Amino acid sequence: MIISNNSQTSDNKINKINCITFSIVSLGCPKNLVDSERCVRQMREQGYEFQVEPDGSDTVVLNTCGFLKSARDEAREYIRALIELKNNGRIKRIIVRGCMTQFEGINRLADEFPDVDEWFGAPNNDSKNIAGSLNLDQNQISASSQADIERDILTANHVAYLRIADGCSRRCSFCTIPEIRGQFRSEPKNKLLAESNRLAQRGVKELVIIAQETTFWGTDLPEKPSLVELLQQIAEIDGIRWIRLMYAYPGFFDDELISLFASNEKLLPYIDIPLQHINDAILNRMNRRVTRKETEKLLDNLRNKIDQLVLRTSLIVGFPGETDTIFDELVGFVDKWKFERAGVFAFSAEPRTPAAKFQDRIPKATIERRFRQLTDICNNHAVAWGKRQKNNIVNVQIDGNYIDDSGYVEPNLYVGRTYADAPEIDPIVYVTNNNKDKLESGCLVNCEILETEGSNLVGIVA
Repeated sequence: MIISNNSQTSDNKINKINCITFSIVSLGCPKNLVDSERCVRQMREQGYEFQVEPDGSDTVVLNTCGFLKSARDEAREYIRALIELKNNGRIKRIIVRGCMTQFEGINRLADEFPDVDEWFGAPNNDSKNIAGSLNLDQNQISASSQADIERDILTANHVAYLRIADGCSRRCSFCTIPEIRGQFRSEPKNKLLAESNRLAQRGVKELVIIAQETTFWGTDLPEKPSLVELLQQIAEIDGIRWIRLMYAYPGFFDDELISLFASNEKLLPYIDIPLQHINDAILNRMNRRVTRKETEKLLDNLRNKIDQLVLRTSLIVGFPGETDTIFDELVGFVDKWKFERAGVFAFSAEPRTPAAKFQDRIPKATIERRFRQLTDICNNHAVAWGKRQKNNIVNVQIDGNYIDDSGYVEPNLYVGRTYADAPEIDPIVYVTNNNKDKLESGCLVNCEILETEGSNLVGIVA
């Protein structure tokens, strides 16, 4: 549903005379970024000119995240900043879309921010919603699913996300995603392979596989294809060098998938498994449908069978009922498995989730203390992994030149990542190149690691 605060746009078409340029601000996760990339392509195909900076654009599209209150607060800050630009005549039109509007409701937000011109929710796999959400002419949008729509990549040219499914049917007690994005829906394999081929032809070297839970992919499709099947066929595509798997649910990571990671050189030995907790009572209250014993069996198999494995996880502290003893169990678990990469989150009682109704809440000060403690522990493991790389020669994929805070581009200093580093969320490598040849973004270089800077690495082209 679209609410227009401008009667001149009530015919659901953008005024092309007054709104020629547009910019998009994408908040939240990479899954949201894919929606933004499709939005950019559709608007450009309608004749609008894309520009990176919102300031000075005729229309600014804000794609919001609504997963946590902190994300919704951030979206509100952006809305206020855009309204200020509009009031100062720097932009003409504001469109707000995405998960926050889906979760909180368009009418409520339209009342809160009357200066926003258009509102709409999160797109799904219905072509009418796609056209409606962009305020475009439905006759110019073919009847196709989201996977059929090409994207204008907003990441570096050599990196792209492949969203293999949308929504979630897991119903974890703390999570708003099923309400926001709907039930889990796998994209058909042929569409994903076609999209992967298109990305490779555009120069993408690193393909990051994403979904609310990637290991569940295919279970809802009639032919029941396996994730192993999909990954094998993506790995056969010329040009794709690295395949990185994110958001792997522990309950569906089977031996066949482990064997594929152990044997296929394009599948990076980097696996993201959001565990959230390890205590059985907390896991049960979270409705995670997995036990500590099952989790540790999986981790043991992964560590033993995949050489040089780097594990990433996500953990929640302060969930209702988490006693000091239970928190200590979580700390001991993290110290035992020494996750090389981890994200720690403080529990947030999100409206309309079962966990928000639990009575045995943990005091805010206790949650904050536990958050700091576990974050420090996880950071220490990341730093320890980095120190073990010192004096080693490692492969580093160059993302681009280093640019300082003033905007100066350092000609011989670059920023890159190892296989252990997912874009945006993990550490980086500062690479000095004393050769005369410029390093192009996306190239792979041998780099000698000289020192560490926190969890980041510092090295020189070997």
